Amino acid sequence: MMKVATETGQLRADQFHLNYTLGSGQVFRWGRDVDGWWKGIAYNTVFHLKQEGDCLFYRSFAEKVQTYAGEMGLIDFLRWYLRLDEIPHIRVPKGDRHLHKARSLLKGLRFVRQEPFECIISYILSVQAHMSLTKQRINFIARNKGCPIDFEGERYFAFPDPMALADLDGAFYRKNRFGWRSERVADSAQFVAEGLDHAIGLSSVSLETWQEIADALYQRAGSGVGLKVARCIDLFSLERLHAVPVDTWVRKFAKDWYGITGSDAKICAWGEKQWGKWAGYCNEYLFSYYRELHGGSLYDRVISFDASQEPSAVLPFEKITAG
Repeated sequence: MMKVATETGQLRADQFHLNYTLGSGQVFRWGRDVDGWWKGIAYNTVFHLKQEGDCLFYRSFAEKVQTYAGEMGLIDFLRWYLRLDEIPHIRVPKGDRHLHKARSLLKGLRFVRQEPFECIISYILSVQAHMSLTKQRINFIARNKGCPIDFEGERYFAFPDPMALADLDGAFYRKNRFGWRSERVADSAQFVAEGLDHAIGLSSVSLETWQEIADALYQRAGSGVGLKVARCIDLFSLERLHAVPVDTWVRKFAKDWYGITGSDAKICAWGEKQWGKWAGYCNEYLFSYYRELHGGSLYDRVISFDASQEPSAVLPFEKITAG
């Protein structure tokens, strides 16, 4: 068990919106607590984040963070992870009032650079499960196989490495009522472990290697990485910002607002051609805006959730009780 000291500070975050970014549904190991701080764990490091105007406040135990892009100091990591210096410059097609409105409402949203293995497993688990259930399942796996980290009276868990998850067979997922699709996690984790060729630590694996592994999983029958999951992994962890994941909400706005129907592959190809290198952002704006108008739950509606100041339904830690 790791007990850690606290590092605190602040940094500039111009044209950035923390609540939209972490509340958009792209990440599963973050939550807004009752005190208004976003709390999460990324690259085996615990962070508390809160924004006031253009200032981002942070608490963490890290001085350095290991990533596939190398070791970074804490502030450099946060700028990289949250893409604080990468403002998307999107040209809205003439006459596209829906995208124009969505972009204006959701300014400041960014795609965080998720750790690729955690992103792969998270989105395999997300198939046919709502956001809160997926978060619960990911946290359950981390508690069972990850290293605990105590921070500020809370216990977090690092995400397990590929070999640790490869040891969890189908019986584990059936026993804990994950659904039969979750049984694909063990096979995919084993495939990733073999693809890494016994690399010492995930941070030593290059982005290019992760892209090759993710592409191979997409081609592998029964991996759990279909078109939607593959595009989510591309967009949220592999620097492929042109990727357009297609789910129920995307199918609905594509039909209602653009008259596009057909297979997920057809809608995906349409979106990626329509919006080019920023297609992932355009799709996310429209996805979030459509859910804002039609979502049945507060947690589906990013803008309303931000305004409500309600805590997240699922938080990525346990309170440490005395004694």
